[in-house]
Amino acid sequence: MKLDRFRRTPEPPGLSLTAMVDVLFLMIIFLVLGANFEQLETVNLPEAHGRASEGRIVLSLELRRDGALLLQGRPLSREDAPATVRRRNPAEILILPDKAARVEDLFFWYDLLLQTLDVPVRIGVRPPSS
Repeated sequence: MKLDRFRRTPEPPGLSLTAMVDVLFLMIIFLVLGANFEQLETVNLPEAHGRASEGRIVLSLELRRDGALLLQGRPLSREDAPATVRRRNPAEILILPDKAARVEDLFFWYDLLLQTLDVPVRIGVRPPSS
């Protein structure tokens, strides 16, 4: 008679996660209750010493979807743009691209103004219209 087929094979020992979760929650409760939240640390920051930015001229240029760069509503030609912008004597240039403007045009104008003028050129976004 073969009785081996009626014998059950022992199951591998498993790890009870319930006990681990209980211990974890007890540790969290202990740490939260034992923490002292009354001691706040303050950081003393240095005061800023410099020029006020009131005199800074930030020149905003608009980039349309057709690749034209506008200065106060007037289009700038690719040849005359650096000289026209330089005459305004800006401390910073801000390019505001149209939503449908091409990336190639944006980088063309960015590189052209950055290489020909000695002022920082930034790319901005327009706030959403309400």
